Amino acid sequence: MKFKKIVSLSMTTLMILASVVPVSAASEKSNEKKELAATSLDGMPKPAIDITLGNQLPLTGYFTRNVTVGEDIRTVKIYVAPGTTVRDYFTVIAVPEGMTTETFLQNSGWLDIANEKSEGLFILEPGADGWGTVEEELSYMNEAFKLLRDTKYYNTFGLFYLAGYGDGGTALSAWAMENPHFVISSTFVQTEDLDADFLVKTGAKIFPENHDISYSEVPVPTWFVNEDLNSVENLVNYWKAANDTVEEGTRSSDVTMGGTVFMQDEDSDNIVTSYSDVRSKVAVLEKGDASLYRKGFTKKVYDFLSYYTRYDSTSINGNVLGIRPDYEKMGVEIKEMVLDGYTREYLVYVPESAPKENIPVVYALAGNTQQARVFFDASHWWEVADKYGFMLVMPSEQYHSSTEVTWNIFGDPTKQNDFEFLEDVIKQIDKDYNTDPGKRYLTGQSLGSMFSNYATMVMPEYFTAVGTTSGPLMIDRKPAEGKTDKMPVYLLFGEHDIWSWDHTSAGQANDTVEYWLDRNDLGEISDAVITTNDRYTTYTWNDENGIPMYKYTQTKDRAHNFIVSEVWELWEEWFSHWEMDEDGVRHYSN
Repeated sequence: MKFKKIVSLSMTTLMILASVVPVSAASEKSNEKKELAATSLDGMPKPAIDITLGNQLPLTGYFTRNVTVGEDIRTVKIYVAPGTTVRDYFTVIAVPEGMTTETFLQNSGWLDIANEKSEGLFILEPGADGWGTVEEELSYMNEAFKLLRDTKYYNTFGLFYLAGYGDGGTALSAWAMENPHFVISSTFVQTEDLDADFLVKTGAKIFPENHDISYSEVPVPTWFVNEDLNSVENLVNYWKAANDTVEEGTRSSDVTMGGTVFMQDEDSDNIVTSYSDVRSKVAVLEKGDASLYRKGFTKKVYDFLSYYTRYDSTSINGNVLGIRPDYEKMGVEIKEMVLDGYTREYLVYVPESAPKENIPVVYALAGNTQQARVFFDASHWWEVADKYGFMLVMPSEQYHSSTEVTWNIFGDPTKQNDFEFLEDVIKQIDKDYNTDPGKRYLTGQSLGSMFSNYATMVMPEYFTAVGTTSGPLMIDRKPAEGKTDKMPVYLLFGEHDIWSWDHTSAGQANDTVEYWLDRNDLGEISDAVITTNDRYTTYTWNDENGIPMYKYTQTKDRAHNFIVSEVWELWEEWFSHWEMDEDGVRHYSN
């Protein structure tokens, strides 16, 4: 469960919300008695930024949008629960025929779950004559998903949970096959099989960034519930192969309600799971009564789906499946501070493995458009913290628009100074917890990596070492006066990153490496010690004492988002070796 705070809305936002039918926590119990009425978002102006909202979306409630499919106009419904944040989780639901969307949402309990979790629902609806053929509905769904990715009124995680019912669910299962890297996990209830030729043709497609991986090799945790499992035999077999499962399933008493579960083989070397220590699964349950459309079963569906999370919707090379952390059980805190009228958030996690005193701290900065919750769930830094006993702090970005967030590292005078925000968070953490200032580390991804690099020019005295992924130096920034001390820094780049990973030729990677070789007095690019291990080629520059002061790693078969093993690399091969004494002198130990 995620903890979210509802903060006061500006008058502008309140005026916009006047026509919206919100469902707050206080009104949950009366949902079934009140008729849902969707407000159209078509033509509604984009809300203005409200700096008091932290990272929450400005519009909450029940909405409708038109979807143009050829000459036809179809509809989708959107439900945004109170407290839903920028880039939050959304479950995509294909509703069954025979009842209105509103009746289904209320009776099935999906509204209750959205309110409890502060998440969104995106509801696919049949046309006037019901659900059409799979081919017809795929056209509708492709257009609908374009609206789901729109950031004018809401902003989603970018990857989705799927819950498909009946004929609409059959089409949604076809969409999942054509877009497996956009699906976290899925459940299909009372659906039909897909044509064997469609399965073969779709599964044979390959990803342009890695011709060694086909669509049919991407694991997606999937649960089929059907009164006759023979009617989805082709699909079950397809997803068992895609998930690389064992041959024999086992009866399970977990959320699958006594169904049969086929776990991913422990020896699977699937690129999507091989670096994250998580096993996917395919589950089947033979059941076909009316309880499948009621709250008890829906809770089971959500529990199955939300066990997993995923990262990177842009490239299969970094598309990592993971276990979604439970904030309540783990004791993850989402805290706020108000700075010059801005409500700013930061996430804090202190694992049980951390010492009671002198706690090491890793500060982690998300990439552009990502708030801390997204980065915490998808980065797997919390797993490293669990094993090695350090504290994890993730400051969150500020609004770029009312539905988008960013770091202000380029000096925009109309936004808050994020270097000052980071400094304030550090001071508050040191006040609230017994931390070790000599073991304070900074990491980030993409724009968060750029932020980290620039922080070494603005506030290097706060950090013992810096290690980041996929974010170079982008502008000619000079260190502040007296801020030119030597710093241990590590950068990892992907083969298919936004910028070329070739640090020997002119470009952002070269500029970044050259800057650090000059600042740390490490000689020339050709002086690097080169090591190769699995997907990694690492260049290390040592100082005159043989201490590694700068490292640059090229990660094969990776796009702009990092992979989980790089997080472990940063701690095990970098941060854990560095400590700073009371005089600000950094020491390296093997």
